[in-house]
Amino acid sequence: MAQDEIMQYVPPETHQKIIAKDEHPLYRAYCIGEEGKATPNVIGIVGRVLNWMRAAISAMVQKLQYGTKNFHNHAETNDHQGRTVIGELVGKALEYVDGKLRAVAVTYIYPQYRKFKADAASIEAEIELDPTGRSNVVDGVHVLDVTGIAVGDSAYAKPAFPAAGLVAQLQAFDMQGNHQGGENMGEELTIERVKAFLKAGGHQPSAVFDKPTLLSDPLVGDHVLQKLGEEYGRRREKEDELNALKKTMPEKMTKLENDNKDLRQTIATGRAKELMQSVITERKLEGQKGDFIKLRLPQFKVEGEAIDDAAIKDQVNKFIDSQIDEFDKLAPVFNPKPPASAEGDDGKGGANDKSSAEGQKPNAGGLIRRA
Repeated sequence: MAQDEIMQYVPPETHQKIIAKDEHPLYRAYCIGEEGKATPNVIGIVGRVLNWMRAAISAMVQKLQYGTKNFHNHAETNDHQGRTVIGELVGKALEYVDGKLRAVAVTYIYPQYRKFKADAASIEAEIELDPTGRSNVVDGVHVLDVTGIAVGDSAYAKPAFPAAGLVAQLQAFDMQGNHQGGENMGEELTIERVKAFLKAGGHQPSAVFDKPTLLSDPLVGDHVLQKLGEEYGRRREKEDELNALKKTMPEKMTKLENDNKDLRQTIATGRAKELMQSVITERKLEGQKGDFIKLRLPQFKVEGEAIDDAAIKDQVNKFIDSQIDEFDKLAPVFNPKPPASAEGDDGKGGANDKSSAEGQKPNAGGLIRRA
């Protein structure tokens, strides 16, 4: 874990509480467990090798609680009474190193213990082991609770996990670069420390740089230009869609109006046909005239915007009037009067009259047509 990564795992509110009482806190990141075999000191069990599976390492981190105490060295038991507490857990993480999953604990070291050499670490925990047929290897390890983290000098302390120990440390500082010395802490103000400070305090870049400076950064400037270009493209696309809609709108409105007009006329014509029979009855148009009007009914079409019954009925009456006129014109053609008697007749008709009458046959509509 890189030095500037430590602050990613320390909650900002936790860091703020710490710097309220310690202006330059020292944070240390320890590997406390790794996927693979380990030989821990299990109380009541001696010489057992525990095969830590990936799930067990993940469970170890899940069981870590913020505020868990860091003790200076292990004790004979996991009892906390009378032991030196040099810090507490403020962050935790899982990371892969060389294909193996590691459990990382980030601790805050109390100011009075910063000079302690503490580059070895291991957990104090309650675990449950699955039975195994092998005498000295346990494959099933279940972490029930992590009660503490013991740290000490690697020259004397031997952690159960081969990779366990200090992996990174970082001391927070003010913007003038003032800080208190800790183990392996240099005096140089590096960009990594500046980044760590900004992350720890939750500061935005605008808190350090003004707008022109930020925009002069090629990374920021290119990003802004890209976003502006994308926004411009989106607006142009919407504008093109709107212009295309405006061009087609008059045609669509005209079609809609025509469709509505046709629909209204269809409805009105249907209603007119319903009123037609009642008008024919009211006007007593029976016989040939009534039949003639009914035959011509398909020619009727409501004109204009007549939609109420009174207006439609008025048009029906006008149509019937026109059909009566038409009938009166056509009736003499299909039903002419008999011709006058021939010279020398007695005036009472004769054989010619009879044959003439017999030669006339009614058509299906009641009109008389000549045979």
